[in-house]
Amino acid sequence: MSFVYSLLVIAHLLCWAVALGTWVAAARTRQPSPGMAHSAAGALVFGLIIAVIVSVTGDPNHMKLGIKALLAIIVTVLAYIAHKKGPQTPSAVWFGIPVAIIINVFVAVLI
Repeated sequence: MSFVYSLLVIAHLLCWAVALGTWVAAARTRQPSPGMAHSAAGALVFGLIIAVIVSVTGDPNHMKLGIKALLAIIVTVLAYIAHKKGPQTPSAVWFGIPVAIIINVFVAVLI
C-alpha cells in the first residue's frame, strides 16, 4: 500500500507542476492550453484519492485536507474558466491560478 500511496503522491505533484508550468508558458499571451485545466483536475482527483487513503490508514489532519481540497477546487474552476475564455480571461481569474497553486503547496509543506 505504501508503494501505491507514493505513486499517487508523485502523480499529484506532477499534475500541479504541469498546471503551473503551462500557466507560466502561457503567461505572456494569456492563451491557456487545455492541459492546464486537465492537470489541475487530475491533481484534484489524485489529491482526493490520497485523502481517502490517509483517512482510512492513518490519522488525518482534516483542516489541512479541507484547505487543500478547497484550493484544488478553486484552481480547477479557474483553469476551466480561463480555458473557456481564452485570451479574454479576466486578470483576477488568470492570476488566481498560480496564486492558489502556490498557496496549496505552502499548505502541504508548512502545515
